[in-house]
Amino acid sequence: MLSAEVKTKLFLILCWSALLVLWASPDTMFGAELQPGKALYLQHCSSCHGQEGHGNGPVSRYLAVKVPDLTLIKKKNNGIYPSDAVMAAIDGRHDIRGHGDRQMPVWGEIFTIEDQKRPEGASVSKAKLITEYIAQLQQ
Repeated sequence: MLSAEVKTKLFLILCWSALLVLWASPDTMFGAELQPGKALYLQHCSSCHGQEGHGNGPVSRYLAVKVPDLTLIKKKNNGIYPSDAVMAAIDGRHDIRGHGDRQMPVWGEIFTIEDQKRPEGASVSKAKLITEYIAQLQQ
């Protein structure tokens, strides 16, 4: 049996360790609550574009086309992040081969189906949240 003093020390070590983990990486623990755009990006985009947007997601190696590095959008656009164009690529208004065509846009369609119980603008807001998150990834 452990003495009360040892139990107390172990308890304090565990508490401090937990606090340290929460302090060091709050969005790892609460990412969906703090950054809904990041949570949506990880759910819908990271399989191809990678968790950090470099185009190296686990599915990317099986695709016939090279998946773009999303962290370079601003750099490739003369230092301007084209929010409207990025959002159009996500929601299907702009044809992206891997995202589907205008008749069947993959993410615009999925967001619309997911949000049928919500107000009309919900699918636009998901694409907008992802667009805003991708803006944070720019180098």
